[in-house]
Amino acid sequence: MKNLFSSFRFKLVLSLFLIVIVILGSLYYVVNRTTQSEFRDYVVRGRSNQLRGTRETLLSYYRTNGSWNGADSVFKDRVGSNVGGNGKGPGSSASSPASGARHVALVGPDGRIIASYDGEMVGKKIPGDLLSQGISLELDGKKIGTLLAGPLLAAELDQSERQFLESVNRRIIYAGAVGLAVALLLGWLLIKQLTRPLNKLTRATREVSQGKLDHRVSVDSNDELGELAESFNRMTSSLQESEEIRRRMIGDIAHELRTPLTVLNGEVEAIREGVYEPTDEKLEEIQEDINLLNRLIEDLRELTLAEAGELELNREPVDLAELIRKSTNKLSDLTAESDVELKTDLPEAVPETELDADRILQVINNLVKNAISHTESGEVRISLEEQPEDIVMKITDTGEGIPEDKLEHVFDRFYRVDSSRSGEGGSGLGLSIAKELVRAHGGEIWINSEPGNGTTVSFSLPKN
Repeated sequence: MKNLFSSFRFKLVLSLFLIVIVILGSLYYVVNRTTQSEFRDYVVRGRSNQLRGTRETLLSYYRTNGSWNGADSVFKDRVGSNVGGNGKGPGSSASSPASGARHVALVGPDGRIIASYDGEMVGKKIPGDLLSQGISLELDGKKIGTLLAGPLLAAELDQSERQFLESVNRRIIYAGAVGLAVALLLGWLLIKQLTRPLNKLTRATREVSQGKLDHRVSVDSNDELGELAESFNRMTSSLQESEEIRRRMIGDIAHELRTPLTVLNGEVEAIREGVYEPTDEKLEEIQEDINLLNRLIEDLRELTLAEAGELELNREPVDLAELIRKSTNKLSDLTAESDVELKTDLPEAVPETELDADRILQVINNLVKNAISHTESGEVRISLEEQPEDIVMKITDTGEGIPEDKLEHVFDRFYRVDSSRSGEGGSGLGLSIAKELVRAHGGEIWINSEPGNGTTVSFSLPKN
């Protein structure tokens, strides 16, 4: 029961119920007041029409006397003879003349009662909207008064008239009750239809929170709830992909660490067992394996910081052309050992750009090393191009190229286009690190390749 009252569906139904109650209450108030006002005007108009015979008598009196002074006795006599128990039409009564005439009044031009069968009403002011329902008394084009009959200031109605209003009010209440029941029934059906996909999303969220990332929600509509379901499915797909990447990354890291550790362990065991002598050459090989482990760990740390946006950049004005020359000088030994020629295509003048020189030099070195390693013979060319909003650097090789279905993965951690190269030089993090370092500078990196026609890796850096 507690869960029912706290459920979203119950809250919607309660909200709908309160809204309908407020609307029906407001309508009842307005309709009731309007009905009473219109019915009172109708009664006054009907009763006043019964006094048209009195109109000429009162006009004749005013014409003779020039005022309403002393009209009270004439008014009462005339009204008593015209309004009685046998009156017809609205407001007729089966009681004495006094009962029919006690709400008849002669009202002066100022809206105040001059004469009335009920002496207590003399001198009281009549509302303008009520005066318009009476019989206007005019003489020589001048309004001299109004003759009214019916519920005036006290808004008193006869028993039959009150019964009629009560009957109308009862019907309004019945209609409101039926409307409320229909509104709640339709509202319940609509709310049930509305909350069904929400319940599905709730159950799906519970499943995902328990680790079932393959759970999906069926999309049954094109409205906001359907869009929410699609967003949920995209989110779970992204989570599932991220989980798969995480597991694959852990496996890759374990694999990358296992190889040098296994080698180190074997060499140390061999030295301990006397298979090898601990010569300088053997110790240097062990040191290289240790350096490889250190580089791998440092690359992972750097990549993690870059992806989290926590990599500190020491920005300063840098000449990119000079940075490229520095990289080619550093990598000249690497090209000398292969049948690859390293060339540059640089403009005469390139504006200095605010960036971290060491990080961008690392990007260039990673990309050039990768290009050289995938080019058996030919050339690797570094070019620089100034554009209106940024500077674009391209590293182009004449190697074997990359298949189209593998292009989208080249920047993934530990990904190698040729799996047979696994373990051959480098950790498989070079392109991933290059991508994150470029993005940390506010730039973008992309790759174009065609099998057999080489590869071009480009990245942009925004101008300052």
